[in-house]
Amino acid sequence: MTYRWIILIFGMLAYTTSYFARTNYTGIAKFVSADLGLDKASLGVMGSVFLYAYALAQMPWGFASDRWGSRKAIGLGVFLTAITLWGFATSGSFNNLLFWRASNGIAAAAVYVAMAGALSRWFAPKERGFCQSIFAAVGATVGEGTANLIVPYLAINVASGWRQSTEILAGIIGGIGVACVLFLRSAPPGQHATVRKPLDWAIVRDLHLWCFILVYSGSIIAIRILPLWLPIYAADIYINQGMPLERAVLAAGVLSTLYLAGRLAGVPLAGFISDRLMSRGISRTSLAIAFLFFTAILFRLMPAGIRSTTILGGIAFLMGISINMYPLVTTAVSETFGPAKTSSVMGFLNTFAQLSGATALLVSGYLGIALNSAPGNALEEYRGIWLVGMVGCLLTGTSGVVMSFLSRGLRGLRRFESA
Repeated sequence: MTYRWIILIFGMLAYTTSYFARTNYTGIAKFVSADLGLDKASLGVMGSVFLYAYALAQMPWGFASDRWGSRKAIGLGVFLTAITLWGFATSGSFNNLLFWRASNGIAAAAVYVAMAGALSRWFAPKERGFCQSIFAAVGATVGEGTANLIVPYLAINVASGWRQSTEILAGIIGGIGVACVLFLRSAPPGQHATVRKPLDWAIVRDLHLWCFILVYSGSIIAIRILPLWLPIYAADIYINQGMPLERAVLAAGVLSTLYLAGRLAGVPLAGFISDRLMSRGISRTSLAIAFLFFTAILFRLMPAGIRSTTILGGIAFLMGISINMYPLVTTAVSETFGPAKTSSVMGFLNTFAQLSGATALLVSGYLGIALNSAPGNALEEYRGIWLVGMVGCLLTGTSGVVMSFLSRGLRGLRRFESA
């Protein structure tokens, strides 16, 4: 079973491509906007188009993974991600961008749900919290860091702009797709890699599933708001302080690495701790809910970044930990419904979560403009954006607590009746 670490490494590489795809334009948003005349609402639409497609593709990819194997699903998805990123780089209009972003969303949706099932098959229960967390933290951090740092650096210093820098990354991702096909395995030898009936109505009716959906959705709403807007927000702060555009974009990318550092350091640690807390009767879902409420507080503090980029960096670091607790829910799903159905259940769950996140992102750009009390002041627009994140976390966290109590009460009632 030592090969499980090879599975984890190439799973992280695959998830890097998926996470890069969803944030591929954030680090170069200023350049794309200047090239094609886009405003914040247009940037929000670009993000949401990807995420709606990503959401609607979750269930098909999850079913395909459990039915035909995660290796095939991931290899195909990563290769299609490379093709659609290349198309994005050739876009000559806003409508072209939207088409390729939607196509990119369908392709990138293959990785997470398929790897969730693969990891639950390869790793023992006592390691699942840690492996799911480090998989998500490393893959997402490298993918997002590439979008916020490497792509703008290539665009400014190596390539001839944002288009060529995106094409370079598309070529690299194509190579990763080939490597995934060569090295990934759907399940350990002797264990079934597929199942005939991935999902049934008994699972859909289970209140545990809907508790997981609510808590997972809260994390996804926060993830859709903060990482996309953070580098743009930081760049606007630096520009407001008199920094030239190119320097502001690079400085914002550097500040955004504090968010990535928080995720890289804190999320695997949280997964490791959750493996230990399970033996003490503290569920993974309870820990994820606590972090949702903490995230709401951090969103409320985001406007303080206008006065101090140091404060903004500290908030970004803590956000990197708090908003990325969704692997705990993934682990709870595999423990509740079994490794054989993890991909399909996560596909169902993630459809709702990703639709929530996409809607929050879409609303955030428009609400930012609508609630701006000082027209012409770009920084005031972000107050409405952070409000969407705060309200989303509070609503899903509170609903998750209620659903958790209902599921426990129903389970206790059934035990009483059976006695």
